[in-house]
Amino acid sequence: MSSRYRSSRGLRGDFKKWSIRLHARVRRKTPISFDAKQVAATFGLPPGRSETILQDARLEIAAGEIVAVVGPSGAGKSVLLREVLRKARGAIRLTPIGRQAARRPAVDALRGGTLKQRLDVLSRCGLAEATALVAPAGQLSDGQRFRLALARTLHKALRSDRPTLIVADEFCSTLDVATAAVLCRQVARLVQNFQKIQTSPPALLLATPRVELLRALQPARVYVKPLGGRLRVEPRLGDASVPLPDPRRWPIVRGCLRDYAALGRFHYLTGPPAAHKRVYVIRTPRRWRRQGGPEIAALLIVSPPVTTARGRNVATFRRYVGPTRREALAKLNAEVECISRVIVHPTYRGAGLAKRLVRHAVNTSPVPVVEALAAMGKMCPFFAAAGLYHAGLFRGRSQYYHYYLSQPPGFFR
Repeated sequence: MSSRYRSSRGLRGDFKKWSIRLHARVRRKTPISFDAKQVAATFGLPPGRSETILQDARLEIAAGEIVAVVGPSGAGKSVLLREVLRKARGAIRLTPIGRQAARRPAVDALRGGTLKQRLDVLSRCGLAEATALVAPAGQLSDGQRFRLALARTLHKALRSDRPTLIVADEFCSTLDVATAAVLCRQVARLVQNFQKIQTSPPALLLATPRVELLRALQPARVYVKPLGGRLRVEPRLGDASVPLPDPRRWPIVRGCLRDYAALGRFHYLTGPPAAHKRVYVIRTPRRWRRQGGPEIAALLIVSPPVTTARGRNVATFRRYVGPTRREALAKLNAEVECISRVIVHPTYRGAGLAKRLVRHAVNTSPVPVVEALAAMGKMCPFFAAAGLYHAGLFRGRSQYYHYYLSQPPGFFR
Protein backbone atom coordinates (compact mmCIF):
# COMPACT_ATOMS: atom_id res chain seq x y z
CA MET A 1 0.00 0.00 0.00
CA SER A 2 1.40 3.32 -0.98
CA SER A 3 2.73 5.47 1.86
CA ARG A 4 1.58 8.55 -0.07
CA TYR A 5 -1.77 8.12 1.68
CA ARG A 6 -0.14 9.36 4.87
CA SER A 7 0.20 12.91 6.12
CA SER A 8 2.86 14.28 8.42
CA ARG A 9 0.32 16.32 10.36
CA GLY A 10 -1.30 15.37 13.67
CA LEU A 11 -0.19 12.50 15.92
CA ARG A 12 1.22 10.07 13.38
CA GLY A 13 4.85 10.17 14.40
CA ASP A 14 4.29 9.69 18.18
CA PHE A 15 1.10 7.64 18.38
CA LYS A 16 1.48 4.10 19.72
CA LYS A 17 -1.84 2.69 20.99
CA TRP A 18 -5.36 3.25 22.23
CA SER A 19 -6.15 2.41 25.87
CA ILE A 20 -9.89 2.65 26.45
CA ARG A 21 -11.76 2.25 29.72
CA LEU A 22 -15.23 0.85 29.13
CA HIS A 23 -18.32 1.08 31.28
CA ALA A 24 -21.76 0.54 29.80
CA ARG A 25 -25.13 0.30 31.50
CA VAL A 26 -28.15 -0.40 29.29
CA ARG A 27 -31.73 0.47 30.24
CA ARG A 28 -34.20 -1.92 28.68
CA LYS A 29 -37.72 -0.51 28.45
CA THR A 30 -40.78 -2.72 28.69
CA PRO A 31 -42.94 -2.58 25.51
CA ILE A 32 -46.08 -0.46 25.92
CA SER A 33 -48.56 -2.78 24.18
CA PHE A 34 -51.57 -4.01 26.14
CA ASP A 35 -50.47 -7.66 26.06
CA ALA A 36 -46.91 -6.77 27.10
CA LYS A 37 -48.25 -4.86 30.11
CA GLN A 38 -50.31 -7.88 31.14
CA VAL A 39 -47.31 -10.19 30.91
CA ALA A 40 -45.16 -7.72 32.87
CA ALA A 41 -47.80 -7.42 35.57
CA THR A 42 -48.17 -11.21 35.79
CA PHE A 43 -44.47 -11.71 36.47
CA GLY A 44 -44.04 -8.54 38.51
CA LEU A 45 -41.64 -6.90 36.06
CA PRO A 46 -40.95 -3.17 36.52
CA PRO A 47 -41.64 -0.75 33.63
CA GLY A 48 -37.95 -0.73 32.79
CA ARG A 49 -34.79 -2.38 34.04
CA SER A 50 -31.10 -1.52 33.86
CA GLU A 51 -28.35 -3.97 33.06
CA THR A 52 -24.61 -3.43 33.35
CA ILE A 53 -22.93 -4.83 30.25
CA LEU A 54 -19.39 -3.57 30.88
CA GLN A 55 -17.97 -2.56 34.25
CA ASP A 56 -14.47 -1.16 34.69
CA ALA A 57 -13.23 -3.00 31.61
CA ARG A 58 -10.15 -1.87 29.73
CA LEU A 59 -9.33 -2.55 26.10
CA GLU A 60 -5.94 -1.88 24.56
CA ILE A 61 -5.00 -1.95 20.89
CA ALA A 62 -1.81 -0.67 19.28
CA ALA A 63 -1.46 0.91 15.86
CA GLY A 64 -1.18 -1.79 13.21
CA GLU A 65 -2.75 -4.52 15.34
CA ILE A 66 -5.79 -6.76 14.92
CA VAL A 67 -7.78 -7.30 18.10
CA ALA A 68 -10.82 -9.58 18.20
CA VAL A 69 -13.79 -9.70 20.55
CA VAL A 70 -15.67 -13.00 20.67
CA GLY A 71 -18.68 -14.20 22.59
CA PRO A 72 -22.21 -15.52 22.16
CA SER A 73 -25.07 -13.47 20.77
CA GLY A 74 -26.45 -11.06 23.36
CA ALA A 75 -23.26 -10.97 25.42
CA GLY A 76 -22.64 -7.29 24.67
CA LYS A 77 -20.07 -7.30 21.85
CA SER A 78 -21.98 -4.65 19.90
CA VAL A 79 -22.35 -2.50 23.03
CA LEU A 80 -18.58 -2.74 23.57
CA LEU A 81 -17.87 -1.61 20.02
CA ARG A 82 -20.29 1.31 20.33
CA GLU A 83 -18.45 2.44 23.45
CA VAL A 84 -15.13 2.24 21.61
CA LEU A 85 -16.53 4.29 18.72
CA ARG A 86 -17.74 6.88 21.22
CA LYS A 87 -14.53 7.15 23.23
CA ALA A 88 -11.60 6.31 20.92
CA ARG A 89 -10.15 9.17 18.95
CA GLY A 90 -9.90 8.35 15.27
CA ALA A 91 -12.31 5.38 15.41
CA ILE A 92 -14.40 4.69 12.29
CA ARG A 93 -16.96 1.97 11.65
CA LEU A 94 -16.78 -0.61 8.90
CA THR A 95 -20.26 -0.21 7.41
CA PRO A 96 -21.99 -2.26 4.70
CA ILE A 97 -22.73 -0.84 1.27
CA GLY A 98 -25.97 1.18 1.49
CA ARG A 99 -28.74 1.58 -1.06
CA GLN A 100 -27.40 4.77 -2.60
CA ALA A 101 -23.88 3.37 -3.03
CA ALA A 102 -25.32 0.11 -4.36
CA ARG A 103 -26.57 1.94 -7.48
CA ARG A 104 -23.11 3.23 -8.41
CA PRO A 105 -20.21 1.27 -9.91
CA ALA A 106 -18.05 -0.38 -7.29
CA VAL A 107 -15.02 1.75 -8.20
CA ASP A 108 -17.01 4.86 -7.24
CA ALA A 109 -17.74 3.59 -3.72
CA LEU A 110 -14.36 4.91 -2.55
CA ARG A 111 -14.31 8.68 -2.07
CA GLY A 112 -11.35 11.00 -2.59
CA GLY A 113 -7.84 10.27 -3.73
CA THR A 114 -6.69 9.46 -7.22
CA LEU A 115 -8.09 6.64 -9.32
CA LYS A 116 -4.74 4.88 -9.00
CA GLN A 117 -4.95 4.96 -5.19
CA ARG A 118 -8.52 3.66 -5.23
CA LEU A 119 -7.68 0.84 -7.62
CA ASP A 120 -4.68 -0.06 -5.47
CA VAL A 121 -6.69 -0.56 -2.30
CA LEU A 122 -9.50 -2.33 -4.18
CA SER A 123 -7.07 -4.82 -5.70
CA ARG A 124 -5.42 -5.48 -2.34
CA CYS A 125 -8.85 -6.30 -0.92
CA GLY A 126 -9.44 -8.83 -3.68
CA LEU A 127 -11.50 -6.70 -6.07
CA ALA A 128 -9.24 -6.63 -9.11
CA GLU A 129 -11.81 -8.03 -11.53
CA ALA A 130 -12.65 -5.43 -14.19
CA THR A 131 -16.29 -6.52 -14.56
CA ALA A 132 -16.83 -6.26 -10.79
CA LEU A 133 -15.31 -2.77 -10.63
CA VAL A 134 -17.64 -1.31 -13.26
CA ALA A 135 -20.79 -3.16 -12.17
CA PRO A 136 -23.26 -1.56 -9.71
CA ALA A 137 -22.21 -2.50 -6.19
CA GLY A 138 -25.67 -3.92 -5.51
CA GLN A 139 -25.10 -6.60 -8.16
CA LEU A 140 -21.98 -7.99 -6.49
CA SER A 141 -21.99 -11.16 -4.42
CA ASP A 142 -22.04 -11.01 -0.61
CA GLY A 143 -18.32 -11.68 -0.48
CA GLN A 144 -17.55 -9.00 -3.05
CA ARG A 145 -19.71 -6.43 -1.24
CA PHE A 146 -17.89 -7.19 1.99
CA ARG A 147 -14.54 -6.72 0.21
CA LEU A 148 -15.84 -3.43 -1.20
CA ALA A 149 -16.94 -2.22 2.24
CA LEU A 150 -13.53 -3.16 3.65
CA ALA A 151 -11.73 -1.36 0.81
CA ARG A 152 -13.85 1.76 1.31
CA THR A 153 -13.08 1.87 5.03
CA LEU A 154 -9.36 1.22 4.53
CA HIS A 155 -9.22 3.94 1.88
CA LYS A 156 -10.81 6.38 4.33
CA ALA A 157 -8.38 5.34 7.08
CA LEU A 158 -5.32 5.69 4.84
CA ARG A 159 -6.39 9.19 3.80
CA SER A 160 -6.97 10.32 7.37
CA ASP A 161 -4.61 12.79 9.01
CA ARG A 162 -4.63 10.98 12.35
CA PRO A 163 -4.23 7.38 13.59
CA THR A 164 -7.30 5.36 12.70
CA LEU A 165 -9.00 2.52 14.52
CA ILE A 166 -11.36 0.54 12.27
CA VAL A 167 -14.24 -1.01 14.21
CA ALA A 168 -16.09 -3.92 12.59
CA ASP A 169 -19.11 -5.66 14.11
CA GLU A 170 -20.28 -9.13 13.00
CA PHE A 171 -17.06 -9.53 11.01
CA CYS A 172 -17.57 -12.09 8.18
CA SER A 173 -20.61 -13.46 10.03
CA THR A 174 -22.78 -13.70 6.88
CA LEU A 175 -20.13 -15.25 4.60
CA ASP A 176 -19.58 -18.91 3.85
CA VAL A 177 -16.60 -20.66 5.42
CA ALA A 178 -14.33 -20.54 2.35
CA THR A 179 -14.93 -16.86 1.57
CA ALA A 180 -14.58 -15.87 5.22
CA ALA A 181 -11.32 -17.79 5.68
CA VAL A 182 -9.74 -16.26 2.56
CA LEU A 183 -10.83 -12.76 3.60
CA CYS A 184 -9.45 -13.19 7.12
CA ARG A 185 -6.06 -14.29 5.81
CA GLN A 186 -6.11 -11.38 3.39
CA VAL A 187 -6.90 -8.88 6.17
CA ALA A 188 -4.09 -10.29 8.31
CA ARG A 189 -1.65 -9.86 5.41
CA LEU A 190 -2.85 -6.29 4.76
CA VAL A 191 -2.30 -5.30 8.38
CA GLN A 192 1.20 -6.83 8.30
CA ASN A 193 1.99 -4.74 5.22
CA PHE A 194 0.75 -1.60 6.97
CA GLN A 195 3.16 -2.26 9.85
CA LYS A 196 6.09 -2.31 7.43
CA ILE A 197 5.38 0.90 5.52
CA GLN A 198 3.38 3.20 7.84
CA THR A 199 4.52 5.16 10.88
CA SER A 200 1.14 4.74 12.60
CA PRO A 201 -0.77 2.15 10.57
CA PRO A 202 -4.52 1.60 11.01
CA ALA A 203 -5.65 -0.84 13.67
CA LEU A 204 -8.62 -3.20 13.40
CA LEU A 205 -10.98 -4.06 16.24
CA LEU A 206 -13.56 -6.65 15.26
CA ALA A 207 -16.30 -8.66 16.88
CA THR A 208 -17.33 -12.07 15.59
CA PRO A 209 -19.20 -15.12 16.90
CA ARG A 210 -17.08 -17.40 14.66
CA VAL A 211 -14.15 -18.37 16.83
CA GLU A 212 -12.71 -20.69 14.15
CA LEU A 213 -11.84 -17.68 11.96
CA LEU A 214 -9.30 -16.41 14.50
CA ARG A 215 -6.75 -18.95 13.25
CA ALA A 216 -6.83 -17.21 9.87
CA LEU A 217 -6.88 -13.67 11.31
CA GLN A 218 -4.01 -14.23 13.80
CA PRO A 219 -5.05 -11.32 16.08
CA ALA A 220 -2.60 -9.82 18.54
CA ARG A 221 -5.15 -10.31 21.35
CA VAL A 222 -8.55 -11.94 21.78
CA TYR A 223 -11.06 -10.52 24.25
CA VAL A 224 -13.86 -12.83 25.38
CA LYS A 225 -17.20 -11.37 26.48
CA PRO A 226 -19.31 -14.12 28.08
CA LEU A 227 -23.05 -13.78 28.49
CA GLY A 228 -23.44 -11.97 31.81
CA GLY A 229 -19.70 -12.14 32.55
CA ARG A 230 -16.79 -9.75 32.62
CA LEU A 231 -14.52 -8.99 29.68
CA ARG A 232 -11.32 -11.04 29.78
CA VAL A 233 -8.28 -11.72 27.60
CA GLU A 234 -8.04 -15.21 26.10
CA PRO A 235 -4.52 -16.27 24.97
CA ARG A 236 -5.67 -19.08 22.66
CA LEU A 237 -6.51 -18.37 19.03
CA GLY A 238 -9.70 -20.25 18.40
CA ASP A 239 -10.86 -23.80 17.86
CA ALA A 240 -8.28 -25.77 15.87
CA SER A 241 -10.71 -28.67 15.51
CA VAL A 242 -12.85 -26.69 13.06
CA PRO A 243 -11.31 -27.13 9.58
CA LEU A 244 -10.77 -24.10 7.38
CA PRO A 245 -10.01 -24.16 3.65
CA ASP A 246 -6.42 -23.19 2.86
CA PRO A 247 -6.06 -22.68 -0.92
CA ARG A 248 -2.33 -22.09 -0.50
CA ARG A 249 -1.88 -25.85 0.06
CA TRP A 250 -4.06 -27.12 -2.79
CA PRO A 251 -2.01 -28.79 -5.57
CA ILE A 252 -1.53 -27.47 -9.09
CA VAL A 253 -2.46 -30.06 -11.74
CA ARG A 254 -2.68 -30.20 -15.50
CA GLY A 255 -6.08 -29.34 -16.92
CA CYS A 256 -7.61 -28.89 -20.34
CA LEU A 257 -9.24 -26.08 -22.27
CA ARG A 258 -12.69 -27.31 -21.18
CA ASP A 259 -11.80 -26.11 -17.66
CA TYR A 260 -11.84 -22.54 -18.99
CA ALA A 261 -15.65 -22.68 -19.11
CA ALA A 262 -15.79 -22.85 -15.29
CA LEU A 263 -13.99 -19.51 -14.82
CA GLY A 264 -14.13 -17.77 -18.20
CA ARG A 265 -16.97 -15.44 -17.18
CA PHE A 266 -14.70 -13.87 -14.55
CA HIS A 267 -12.15 -12.67 -17.14
CA TYR A 268 -12.45 -9.30 -18.83
CA LEU A 269 -11.74 -10.87 -22.24
CA THR A 270 -14.50 -12.89 -23.87
CA GLY A 271 -13.65 -16.43 -24.82
CA PRO A 272 -10.53 -18.58 -24.48
CA PRO A 273 -7.27 -17.72 -26.26
CA ALA A 274 -6.99 -18.51 -29.97
CA ALA A 275 -4.32 -21.13 -29.29
CA HIS A 276 -2.97 -22.87 -26.22
CA LYS A 277 -0.15 -25.23 -25.25
CA ARG A 278 -0.93 -26.18 -21.61
CA VAL A 279 -3.55 -25.52 -18.95
CA TYR A 280 -2.81 -25.56 -15.21
CA VAL A 281 -5.61 -25.60 -12.64
CA ILE A 282 -6.06 -25.57 -8.87
CA ARG A 283 -9.14 -27.65 -8.10
CA THR A 284 -11.23 -27.12 -4.98
CA PRO A 285 -11.07 -30.21 -2.71
CA ARG A 286 -14.21 -32.31 -2.63
CA ARG A 287 -15.13 -31.46 0.97
CA TRP A 288 -15.38 -27.76 0.10
CA ARG A 289 -17.19 -28.41 -3.18
CA ARG A 290 -19.85 -30.26 -1.15
CA GLN A 291 -20.36 -27.07 0.84
CA GLY A 292 -21.01 -25.01 -2.28
CA GLY A 293 -17.46 -24.20 -3.34
CA PRO A 294 -16.55 -23.95 -7.04
CA GLU A 295 -15.04 -26.92 -8.83
CA ILE A 296 -11.99 -24.92 -9.95
CA ALA A 297 -10.39 -22.29 -7.73
CA ALA A 298 -7.91 -20.90 -10.28
CA LEU A 299 -6.65 -21.49 -13.81
CA LEU A 300 -3.69 -20.51 -16.01
CA ILE A 301 -3.30 -21.01 -19.76
CA VAL A 302 0.04 -21.09 -21.58
CA SER A 303 -0.11 -20.19 -25.29
CA PRO A 304 2.33 -19.67 -28.14
CA PRO A 305 3.68 -16.10 -28.22
CA VAL A 306 1.96 -13.48 -30.33
CA THR A 307 3.92 -12.79 -33.49
CA THR A 308 4.51 -9.10 -32.84
CA ALA A 309 4.64 -7.16 -29.58
CA ARG A 310 6.30 -3.79 -29.16
CA GLY A 311 6.95 -4.50 -25.49
CA ARG A 312 8.87 -7.66 -26.41
CA ASN A 313 10.95 -5.83 -29.00
CA VAL A 314 11.95 -3.18 -26.47
CA ALA A 315 12.56 -5.58 -23.57
CA THR A 316 14.59 -8.09 -25.62
CA PHE A 317 16.56 -5.52 -27.64
CA ARG A 318 14.85 -6.74 -30.86
CA ARG A 319 16.15 -10.29 -30.41
CA TYR A 320 13.15 -11.72 -32.26
CA VAL A 321 13.19 -9.33 -35.24
CA GLY A 322 14.85 -10.47 -38.53
CA PRO A 323 16.90 -11.10 -40.48
CA THR A 324 13.87 -12.77 -42.14
CA ARG A 325 10.37 -13.16 -40.78
CA ARG A 326 10.60 -16.95 -40.98
CA GLU A 327 13.84 -17.09 -39.00
CA ALA A 328 12.49 -14.61 -36.44
CA LEU A 329 9.32 -16.67 -35.86
CA ALA A 330 11.33 -19.88 -35.58
CA LYS A 331 13.56 -18.39 -32.87
CA LEU A 332 10.54 -16.86 -31.11
CA ASN A 333 8.61 -20.14 -30.93
CA ALA A 334 11.72 -22.04 -29.84
CA GLU A 335 12.51 -19.70 -26.95
CA VAL A 336 9.29 -18.01 -25.79
CA GLU A 337 5.91 -19.01 -24.32
CA CYS A 338 3.11 -16.65 -23.31
CA ILE A 339 0.85 -16.74 -20.26
CA SER A 340 -2.41 -15.78 -21.97
CA ARG A 341 -4.95 -16.22 -19.14
CA VAL A 342 -4.82 -16.22 -15.36
CA ILE A 343 -8.23 -16.43 -13.68
CA VAL A 344 -9.04 -16.83 -9.98
CA HIS A 345 -12.55 -17.52 -8.73
CA PRO A 346 -13.88 -14.49 -6.74
CA THR A 347 -14.13 -16.59 -3.57
CA TYR A 348 -10.37 -17.13 -3.54
CA ARG A 349 -9.14 -13.70 -4.66
CA GLY A 350 -6.25 -12.58 -2.53
CA ALA A 351 -5.20 -16.09 -1.49
CA GLY A 352 -2.03 -16.02 -3.64
CA LEU A 353 -3.25 -18.55 -6.20
CA ALA A 354 -2.36 -16.43 -9.25
CA LYS A 355 1.20 -16.00 -8.01
CA ARG A 356 1.52 -19.75 -7.40
CA LEU A 357 0.26 -20.58 -10.88
CA VAL A 358 2.63 -18.12 -12.57
CA ARG A 359 5.65 -19.48 -10.69
CA HIS A 360 4.64 -23.03 -11.60
CA ALA A 361 4.24 -22.13 -15.28
CA VAL A 362 7.68 -20.50 -15.35
CA ASN A 363 9.42 -23.31 -13.44
CA THR A 364 7.92 -26.07 -15.61
CA SER A 365 8.29 -24.35 -18.98
CA PRO A 366 10.40 -26.22 -21.55
CA VAL A 367 11.60 -22.91 -23.06
CA PRO A 368 13.89 -20.33 -21.41
CA VAL A 369 11.55 -17.33 -21.66
CA VAL A 370 7.95 -16.89 -20.44
CA GLU A 371 6.18 -13.63 -21.22
CA ALA A 372 2.88 -12.05 -20.18
CA LEU A 373 0.86 -9.14 -21.56
CA ALA A 374 -1.47 -7.78 -18.90
CA ALA A 375 -3.91 -4.90 -19.32
CA MET A 376 -4.37 -4.76 -15.52
CA GLY A 377 -0.73 -5.39 -14.71
CA LYS A 378 -0.21 -2.59 -12.23
CA MET A 379 -3.59 -3.07 -10.57
CA CYS A 380 -3.00 -6.83 -10.15
CA PRO A 381 0.77 -7.06 -9.60
CA PHE A 382 0.87 -10.85 -9.17
CA PHE A 383 3.24 -11.22 -12.15
CA ALA A 384 5.81 -9.05 -10.39
CA ALA A 385 5.12 -10.85 -7.10
CA ALA A 386 5.83 -14.16 -8.86
CA GLY A 387 9.27 -12.90 -9.92
CA LEU A 388 8.66 -11.71 -13.49
CA TYR A 389 10.38 -8.54 -14.69
CA HIS A 390 8.16 -5.59 -15.58
CA ALA A 391 9.41 -4.13 -18.87
CA GLY A 392 6.94 -1.24 -19.01
CA LEU A 393 3.59 -0.06 -20.33
CA PHE A 394 3.07 -0.26 -24.10
CA ARG A 395 0.40 0.57 -26.63
CA GLY A 396 -1.27 -2.41 -28.31
CA ARG A 397 -3.74 -2.63 -31.14
CA SER A 398 -6.77 -1.91 -28.96
CA GLN A 399 -5.47 -0.99 -25.50
CA TYR A 400 -2.42 -0.42 -23.37
CA TYR A 401 -0.73 -3.42 -21.77
CA HIS A 402 2.02 -4.11 -19.26
CA TYR A 403 4.74 -6.42 -20.54
CA TYR A 404 6.44 -8.98 -18.26
CA LEU A 405 9.35 -11.41 -18.83
CA SER A 406 10.69 -14.31 -16.79
CA GLN A 407 14.30 -13.39 -17.70
CA PRO A 408 16.22 -10.24 -16.69
CA PRO A 409 17.25 -7.75 -19.39
CA GLY A 410 20.84 -9.01 -19.35
CA PHE A 411 19.71 -12.36 -20.71
CA PHE A 412 18.97 -10.80 -24.11
CA ARG A 413 22.11 -8.73 -24.58
